[in-house]
Amino acid sequence: MNTFLSNVEFAKPFFLWLLLALPLLWLRYYRPVTVLIARSIIVAVVILVLAEPQLSSEQTRIQERIFAYDLSASVTPAMRRWMKDRTSQFSAPSDNDHVFAFGAEAAKVSSWREIFDGDQTAIGISPEKTNLENLFNALLKLPPAPRNLYLFSDGWETQGDVGRLLPTVAAAGIKVYPILPAERAAIANVAVTKLLAPTQGNSSESLNLKVIVENQSDRVVEGTLTLTGNGKTVKKEAVRLNPGSQAFTYQATPTEGELTAYQAAFAPRDRNADLYPSDNHALALVSVRTKAKVLLITGRSGAGEHLQEIFKRHGLETTVRTPENAPPPKDYKVVIFNNAEREKFPAGYLASTERHVAAGNGFIMLGADQSFAPASYRQTPIEKILPVEPKEPPRPEEKNRALVLVIDKSGSMRDDNRIVFAKEAAKAVARQLKDIDLLGIVGFDDSAFVVVYLENMARLRGVVNSQIDRLKPGGQTYFLPALLEAKRQLERANASRKHIMLLSDGVTRGSQGELVDLVSTMRGDSKITTSAIAISNEADVRIMKRIAQYGGGLFHHVVDPSTLPQIVLEQLQDKPKEEPPKDENLTPIQERGSELLSGFGPRTYPSIRGYMETELKRGAQLDLLITKQNRRVPLLASWHYGKGNVVAFTTDMEGRWSRNWIQWSGLQGFWGRIVDWLSPPEENLVPAHEASISLAENRSILDLFIYDESSALSQYRFTITGKSGKGNGTLTKLAPGHYQTALPISEPGEYRVDIVEERRGQKISFPPIGYNLPYDTTAERPRPDFNMRLLSRIADATGGEINPDPQAAEADKGDMVTKNYEPLKGPLIILAIGLFLLEVCLRKFIFSEP
Repeated sequence: MNTFLSNVEFAKPFFLWLLLALPLLWLRYYRPVTVLIARSIIVAVVILVLAEPQLSSEQTRIQERIFAYDLSASVTPAMRRWMKDRTSQFSAPSDNDHVFAFGAEAAKVSSWREIFDGDQTAIGISPEKTNLENLFNALLKLPPAPRNLYLFSDGWETQGDVGRLLPTVAAAGIKVYPILPAERAAIANVAVTKLLAPTQGNSSESLNLKVIVENQSDRVVEGTLTLTGNGKTVKKEAVRLNPGSQAFTYQATPTEGELTAYQAAFAPRDRNADLYPSDNHALALVSVRTKAKVLLITGRSGAGEHLQEIFKRHGLETTVRTPENAPPPKDYKVVIFNNAEREKFPAGYLASTERHVAAGNGFIMLGADQSFAPASYRQTPIEKILPVEPKEPPRPEEKNRALVLVIDKSGSMRDDNRIVFAKEAAKAVARQLKDIDLLGIVGFDDSAFVVVYLENMARLRGVVNSQIDRLKPGGQTYFLPALLEAKRQLERANASRKHIMLLSDGVTRGSQGELVDLVSTMRGDSKITTSAIAISNEADVRIMKRIAQYGGGLFHHVVDPSTLPQIVLEQLQDKPKEEPPKDENLTPIQERGSELLSGFGPRTYPSIRGYMETELKRGAQLDLLITKQNRRVPLLASWHYGKGNVVAFTTDMEGRWSRNWIQWSGLQGFWGRIVDWLSPPEENLVPAHEASISLAENRSILDLFIYDESSALSQYRFTITGKSGKGNGTLTKLAPGHYQTALPISEPGEYRVDIVEERRGQKISFPPIGYNLPYDTTAERPRPDFNMRLLSRIADATGGEINPDPQAAEADKGDMVTKNYEPLKGPLIILAIGLFLLEVCLRKFIFSEP
């Protein structure tokens, strides 16, 4: 009896307080005591019913394990050997555990060793396909019990859809732990993964084509790489491919008025070195159109990125060169000198530029000391055409800086050799820093570790490169621990400026709010600024932009990882020795009556952190000014020179002094107004955009990015022509300016994709896109990477994780105790009714009143 009462629990015990009100029944005691006792018992039983009593009991369920092995054709013999070795790290399966092998079908086996040591063809799993859905259907047929599933698979499901079973699998108590090697096993295959080309080119002007070739084997492969344009050979050369990705750059000139189809193809010398020739070629289409051209001459290679992007969005064909290889200015409507050294120009180039401007073309000078120092262009033709006169700037004292590079080393950094370029960027930073500067490097995947502890370069110079080479790709992406480690090191450093630079190509785990709070706190409390560089289109661009915004740094989105070292170096140009010591947060003021800025909407401008000292020439127009010691210092000035127009902008556009300008929403319109004043734009209805097609989760995905606000309400349709015939459809809007669709492609081959914008009754045709589907996405073949997206989805949906620690996984194997509850409310209700009837009988027949 005591055991029974100890197992009784109340769901709503607060109703038991009503038992204290029972004495209210006894206040008027004029009935027989027996009736009063009966009524008290009835009320007490009703109170117990309200408290919802229930009888609890415990049940022990055995935690089982399941080992499932992918034996489909996409799993190489090397990976099968790894599966066997990895399984041996777990304790041997017991009688309660299950072992399955699967391909298109799933089969239960008695021992995991017979899968690897016996005849695999006798299992009957149909290895020509991978069907994870059939595997999970087989597991769901097992008697209900909590289980841990250790899934050995590359994740490439070529048949079925396991996603629709995940809620059922999770409800059945099956936790899935995908088990993967750190690196994909080598495959005897060479793939031409990309042919990068601009969608449009100018007639009689060469364009750069980049061919990305990936050698997926573990040995050198020799062969021939051929580039053709409209069937005519542009370049054919013998190549020697080391394991990994390699890029080959070529120059070609498209024909005016025609669509040029460029194709890159690889032919191996030894066929056994390339067993899957279907992915040996790539396609790109380039159309030619005539538009105003801008020549941007920068002081160093890779500079001028922001200006180039602005002019691109404005519909201008921009050619970027350094002074040593600058083309003649005669073919360009606007020539721009961006901090270019005059000594590096060829003889006579400055004089030809002056004649070009006087003949009716535009000229812009901007930058720092190479543009506006007193000796920069003294006694040259460029000095004559400038509307300002340079002055000698003050010389600030030299200060040191502390920089921590936070580098993503997750598994996706293996793609396109991103980790290689990230390491090269880190080495380039080390070479750029002075001995008094401090450098630290933190690597991270789902955890953080220190590659180089924060130390001055005088001590690190001889060892830093070997330390950087320790970075190896693997794992997933989690920003927060790495940023915390960088913060910890910088807080103890003694430096005039402290900065964190985050490089990543992935989507971070955790809360975005935590990251924003962290970088905001570092910026406000510790004076640590944070910049972010997103590598590839798979990166979490939105949160990395917010990190840079709230961290007070810069943001870059790098599609081509080979440009990463240069992008990183650009952020180091903010040198304290070149900044005016007291010219921070200076607010430009627009001059009234400015012809250049008339009609430009904004009247307030972002602050700048520095500028070059100049004086306005007689006859020039002051457009933007800085007030300093009761002086009106020119920031933007303009005038007419001959038949042409000239503009001088006495600060940079690289983020050194213009960080707030680069983040300014009105920057596009500002430079658009300047270019329009220098040279009226040619009419072009096609908005500035980027379009790309990629293979993701066995689907060909078309992404379209629009950078023109006038197209915000437009609809976009596509037409695809190729081996599968002709198809069409509509792109779906994912975010402002971002549209996407899955292309209806079923057969491997070359395809042309045409995009049409429907804008207020108009149909605007975009330049066509060339695409090559390398192989049938449902074919079972080894692939160079794992389907981490699907495997992560399976693990997250079921409460598991990828590559758990064997000891931790074994600790999770214990028995599971569940608690059951049986309600007692029904019997108590029957008891209350019976007592009520008994009490009525007592009053009626035994204790009846006259």
